[in-house]
Amino acid sequence: MKMRRYIVETMCLLMAILLSAGCHRRPLEEMNDSLYLDLTLDLDVLNHPGPLPTPELMRVVFYDAVSGDFVSDDYVLAEGGYINAQPGHYNMVVYNFDTESTLIRNDRSQHSIEAYTSEIPNSTRTNLLTKLNSVTKPADYVAPGEDELIVYEPDHLLVARKDVEVLHRTGEQIIYAEGESIVETYYLGVKLRNKGNLASAQALLSGQAKSNKFGFEGGRSNEPVILYFEMEAGINDRTGEDALQTTFNTFGKLPGEVSRLWLTIVVTNTNGETITWQKDITDEFLDNPEKYIYIEEDEIVVPDPPTPPPGSGGGFHPEVEDWNEEHYDITI
Repeated sequence: MKMRRYIVETMCLLMAILLSAGCHRRPLEEMNDSLYLDLTLDLDVLNHPGPLPTPELMRVVFYDAVSGDFVSDDYVLAEGGYINAQPGHYNMVVYNFDTESTLIRNDRSQHSIEAYTSEIPNSTRTNLLTKLNSVTKPADYVAPGEDELIVYEPDHLLVARKDVEVLHRTGEQIIYAEGESIVETYYLGVKLRNKGNLASAQALLSGQAKSNKFGFEGGRSNEPVILYFEMEAGINDRTGEDALQTTFNTFGKLPGEVSRLWLTIVVTNTNGETITWQKDITDEFLDNPEKYIYIEEDEIVVPDPPTPPPGSGGGFHPEVEDWNEEHYDITI
């Protein structure tokens, strides 16, 4: 019995010695020696007030260099970080993961990954089109059709693309990539009269690209949409004039298309009355490296609220006539 126990203990000891000789401790940080993405983002965008906010998170997607099919993805901070990818030839696409109005779909292929924005609510659309249909418009004005999409403006989407060969490595491999926004920002202003009467202003701009298939450069869609945004009263920084103005974002004009860009503004005054203003701004949009549009000759005049007739008062402005004294004898 003792001999059997001795043999078992001896065999266990020999196995422990052999296993310890065949293994070695691997530090947890060893993956940091494999693949590192050094990412630089251009946060300066023309007409944007100051640099873009630094993204909280960037998604790194590896697509097969031949088929364009999805292989793997990872996440890093804005400056980059350590990522995982098997050795191979890839097309890498990196983009920020924290946008609100810009949505991403069809990401299983480099050929189909697409940034787009959602449609405005039906109630807003119906309200705008009803106001447009109730006023006289320019003879050549093209009103939004029932089947045309009216969408929100996009957030800035920072994108980096690179052809990458991930090596069989024993040390660290560094991938350098630079990203910039695929969204353009325009300044838009119209000379304004009677700005004190303004309550709100909503704008529609036709002839804009529906989306951007950003897996490749120049991926703007050939499908048109109408862009929706709001404007407010202010002072034009170049003329010092009162202006109805804003900065708006867009994926850009339809690429290679000869289309008219109609700007429609629905203005509501403080009395709840509305007027519409339309102008073809195609020429202002083309050959405009500053992306700065200011319309001075066709000003917007906000109508004065009607003056109430004397004594009409109303719940918010009551009026009381002068008191007339009357005397009565009371018999007690």
